[in-house]
Amino acid sequence: MARLKFLGSTREIGRAGFFLQEKDESLLIDFGTKFLDPPAFPDMIPTENLQGVALTHAHLDHSGGIPLILRNSEASLFCTPATRDLSLLLLRDMYKISGGRLPFDRKDIAHIRRQCQATAYEETIPLGHRFEMTLFNAGHIPGSAMVSVRVDGKRILFTGDFNATESQLNPGARKNLPKHDIVVTESTYARRKNPPREDIEQALMETVLGTLENKGTVLIPAFGVGRSQEIMCILERYNLPRKYKIYVDGMARDVNEILMRHPEYLQSPQAFQRAVGRVIEINDNRERSMITKKPGVIISPAGMLKGGASHLYFKMLHDDPKNTIVFVSFQIPGTPGAELLATRKVTVGSRTFDVTADVRQHHLSSHSDSEGMMDMLERIPGEPEFFVVHGESESCDAMAENLRSRGRVAHVPEQNEEVRF
Repeated sequence: MARLKFLGSTREIGRAGFFLQEKDESLLIDFGTKFLDPPAFPDMIPTENLQGVALTHAHLDHSGGIPLILRNSEASLFCTPATRDLSLLLLRDMYKISGGRLPFDRKDIAHIRRQCQATAYEETIPLGHRFEMTLFNAGHIPGSAMVSVRVDGKRILFTGDFNATESQLNPGARKNLPKHDIVVTESTYARRKNPPREDIEQALMETVLGTLENKGTVLIPAFGVGRSQEIMCILERYNLPRKYKIYVDGMARDVNEILMRHPEYLQSPQAFQRAVGRVIEINDNRERSMITKKPGVIISPAGMLKGGASHLYFKMLHDDPKNTIVFVSFQIPGTPGAELLATRKVTVGSRTFDVTADVRQHHLSSHSDSEGMMDMLERIPGEPEFFVVHGESESCDAMAENLRSRGRVAHVPEQNEEVRF
């Protein structure tokens, strides 16, 4: 009888981790962090019989603790090549920002590349004597995967973060999945319905063009992995006039370079190449100051105005009504971005900024909404039993109740809960 332990991501977003054991062998899916002070990780697992580590995607709430595992094990890491390279970038950045105050160091991060067995979608890999693993496209960010594991005659799907809706950057998640007995699913937006993506893109373009034609500057604080690149692709898709410059700053520059090396994970490699060829990279404060003085679009991390170059741009642009600050992701309560949307003010350190620039939100989600999740999950053959994770407590409960109302068996596990099957 196999055992599944929920190490984290239970009634919360962060520190994802799932530990499978069958007799004397084990398999780990994800091992992420939660950004507390200090950062929180799942409880450590025994690694002596670990046959492998599968990583759904590069975001740190899924990958942030992987160096802790690999430094204690010779097991291979299985993920797509894009996830490998993006994870290295994010982990190094996390270590730099922490000032070294993490339970691992740069040498441990290097195990990501050294122990990674790059894995393609649809490729089935035997792990030890007990497990078989297959990755399916998850549509969340380039290279993201759902992990399907066969063990003891049953098949378990770990959705990771998924998005069944294609975007200008990503193809949507694979919907025609094979039969599964158990599904461990995210529930991030189980209580949210998104407008059609094309409507959001067109509204974003109207905001951008209106600002530029009014001789203002558009600041788009955006996550460096995924969201920045999607904005670039949208501006390319809707033919932003060439007289307006597009600038990219921060981590997004490195991510562009990584994705150019892995075009197979993009919706349109040709469109992405055109988008990258159009943008101008910004590298220092002199350039940052210069580009705020004329109409243009600035795409810069961090996505919630929590540090990064977007902080600097905000200070230079916030007090001119011709300018617009556009948020393209959910703003977590308590972040500067959420404060700005709610009050038109932002407190940074001891200073409060009154904002006269226009402030907009055009939410380009990288997760399926409630309808998209249910549509995809109900397509999975085999009447699987569902375990709902990766969402605030209310979202987990809402997703489980929605599944039950459609005749499915669904549970909301607690941290370190273990089930046998």
